[in-house]
Amino acid sequence: MELELAGGNAVVALTATSIRAADRAVGTVLVLEDLTELLRAQRAAAWSEVAQRIAHEIKNPLTPIQLSSERIRRLVERAGAGPGVHGELARTVAESAALIGREVTTLKTLVDEFSDFARFPTSQLVPSNLNAIVENALNVFDGRLAGIEVLRELSPGLPDVQADPEQMKRAVVNLIDNAAEALEEAPRKQIWVGTRLDAHREVVAVTIADSGPGIGPDALDKLFLPYFSTKKRGTGLGLAIVSRIVSEHDGTIRVEPNPPSGAKFVIELPVERLTA
Repeated sequence: MELELAGGNAVVALTATSIRAADRAVGTVLVLEDLTELLRAQRAAAWSEVAQRIAHEIKNPLTPIQLSSERIRRLVERAGAGPGVHGELARTVAESAALIGREVTTLKTLVDEFSDFARFPTSQLVPSNLNAIVENALNVFDGRLAGIEVLRELSPGLPDVQADPEQMKRAVVNLIDNAAEALEEAPRKQIWVGTRLDAHREVVAVTIADSGPGIGPDALDKLFLPYFSTKKRGTGLGLAIVSRIVSEHDGTIRVEPNPPSGAKFVIELPVERLTA
């Protein structure tokens, strides 16, 4: 069954067991098992296989198409574009060949992203400090967030987590990049990046929030699915890759509203347990 929670919907398995004593029912035990992350992982695995097949089927004909367009363009350049009907035809052919070449390059980029998603490298986990990872991710945006106020609140003294620093940095960079894009038409342009320790639950969290328009409720359940995007451009693989990275770290990711406006992404990673 599906439950509506404050942070979105959750898919749960419900098991009801009757408690009996002296041949009569005295009560019922209800057990709810959250299957949301399991279903998300299953969808990601299915999409990985689909992406691999799509990449294979599309990539094969792209190379001969590109080579043919380049050959046509070179022949037209050698022949020259003189006046009259033949000159107009030569210019049209040359422009069309150039257009084919550009579109093939765009399609190859898309196919390469599908291939990367299908053959995503396994994370190499080592004891890591989440604050250092976040700082490295923020350094990527030095000089690139003009007009956007970036607020950071990194809790000192965080315990280490088991993480692949490069992969987790990639996840944080992707979320910051998405936040910046969401602010393009926002009257107030702010991105908030923070880390904190939840000692009771033994997790370290990193939060990336923005003051943009937020994410509609209809998109929340699909947000981390491959090829789903709320943006006008892009392949829709960014958040799917982020979700996959977090899953490989035995962590969770969720999205919440960021009152009064905007969206908030929260990644939680388990604290590293020291072995005796």
